Amino acid sequence: MAASKFHCGKQLTATHSHFDATCAKIRAFYFDLDNTLIPTRAGDSKAIRKLADFLETQYQFSKDDATQATQNFLKAFRRCPDNSQTSLDSWRTHLWRESLPARHKHLAEQIYPKWLKLRYRYLAVPADYVQLLLRMRQAGYALALITNGPSNAQWEKVAELNVRGYFDCVLVSSDLPWEKPHPEIFYAACNFLNVKPQECVMIGDKLETDIKGGHLAQLGLTFWTPLSNSSAAAQSLEDVEYKPHVKLGSLLEMYKYFPRLNSVALPEMPSVSRRRGSHMSPISQGSGSGSSSSAICVPGAGHGYHHHHHQQHQEQQQQHHHHHHQRQWLYRRGVSLPAMDCSNSEAENSCDSFL
Repeated sequence: MAASKFHCGKQLTATHSHFDATCAKIRAFYFDLDNTLIPTRAGDSKAIRKLADFLETQYQFSKDDATQATQNFLKAFRRCPDNSQTSLDSWRTHLWRESLPARHKHLAEQIYPKWLKLRYRYLAVPADYVQLLLRMRQAGYALALITNGPSNAQWEKVAELNVRGYFDCVLVSSDLPWEKPHPEIFYAACNFLNVKPQECVMIGDKLETDIKGGHLAQLGLTFWTPLSNSSAAAQSLEDVEYKPHVKLGSLLEMYKYFPRLNSVALPEMPSVSRRRGSHMSPISQGSGSGSSSSAICVPGAGHGYHHHHHQQHQEQQQQHHHHHHQRQWLYRRGVSLPAMDCSNSEAENSCDSFL
């Protein structure tokens, strides 16, 4: 499925009824996390600006020193957000110490928790997106969160932002043998949720992972939510091999394509009892502030699409620990800091999407 049948929200008359019929068959929504469900890039930028002001007023930094230190940290953090040799807290404190002027390096242990608190204030899932997720669940749709990135860092986000309860399944690529756009990560979600790929929608900001992956897995629909300030947002899709079925200006446009979302009663709180029995299988203990045990969704035996992948999936997981460091090296996309081993996938989550 190398090309979309539809034209980014401007369907031709001949295909409009086909599109509506596909929407009617959808049973599950797959969400990307960074820059789709949460404003990672914008939120991190806001947190850093706010912290720079705090350094001026509370620690008597000069304006130039505060700006330089916070920008240095953000650059280093985006390049290498996690490190397998130490905890999240220790690694980030190290990055702060390296980023601060010599006379302020002793403040790294005090500045780090203030940054972390600000970060999660600005990464919070928007209230109207929470309402969308609740309406999807009330309307009977299954929901999965599928995110690329280093395990500890991504699970910390899931825990700190309290998003796990909205989803039937949460998959973090570093816990698995695959990352988006590999179709197997989508099949793992299909298996667990007991749905067929053509009954699923992938929603994400990256053409090269979310949209391409959705096509490779032959999902029913792909919805693209490009960063508004990214080069990809303005580019023509004519030369893109894997085109999104719909380009969204906002996740809230989903109401337009799935009108039954407007007719359900909205509960006050997400109901944990309504979750579809997500069995979270521990992989390794997360480290760092707010992180929880890394886990994946395990497909139910004898059910779900691509059941023949289940045994292979289990065998691959058993080998996961033996190849952990090798996989981190393969997944890494940037340059690690001297003498340190770091997984760099979150750098993608923070940067503009491009082909």
